[in-house]
Amino acid sequence: MGEDINWDSDASAYIRSRVHRYPDGVSIEPEWTQEVMADVDLLALEPDPKSRMGASRFIGRSRSAGRVIVVITYRDLDGDLHGINAWPATGADLKAYQQGDDHGQDE
Repeated sequence: MGEDINWDSDASAYIRSRVHRYPDGVSIEPEWTQEVMADVDLLALEPDPKSRMGASRFIGRSRSAGRVIVVITYRDLDGDLHGINAWPATGADLKAYQQGDDHGQDE
């Protein structure tokens, strides 16, 4: 896919401060989310079936982070992606990525 994600300063600060909000939390660097978008095995859910606001969920590997990351974004009216949140993939998200499950979504 390889699309750029635009992170405003508040959203960037939010994902960078996960370590302070969650026990054993991992902070996420916005640059890692760009690596997620470049992952050839990227799992893209547009829209995310779990989202009430029509956000998109991207699940992919960041080499710099050394892990699979979930990235939540929204598309503006011009089609540009804006970051909302990001976290290390676990549970169902990690399993879906590992299995290549696209939940019937088009790539």
